[in-house]
Amino acid sequence: MIKSGGGNSTDIEELSGLHKAILVNFCKATKGSKGAHLPKPYFMSKPPIQGHKADRALRELLRWGYMKSHPTRNETTYELDDRGFEVCMKLRDMRKKL
Repeated sequence: MIKSGGGNSTDIEELSGLHKAILVNFCKATKGSKGAHLPKPYFMSKPPIQGHKADRALRELLRWGYMKSHPTRNETTYELDDRGFEVCMKLRDMRKKL
């Protein structure tokens, strides 16, 4: 699917619907803030993005450089990386055009 360590280009078509749903939900939860950190329950609480497949998709987004994780004392928080932020903005613009 997506090769890790690719260039700076962000190809939305390479992401699955589940990957996109996670990114869109994260953007909604952070109100588009690039530097906001959220624990997983805040952006993966809807039924379509729960379960083992969603956890795997989140790990893939982390590995591909769309998101970053930050271990804290109580739980891990997540934030968008540059690629993830770019995809969120493109998806938002695409939705506005519909």
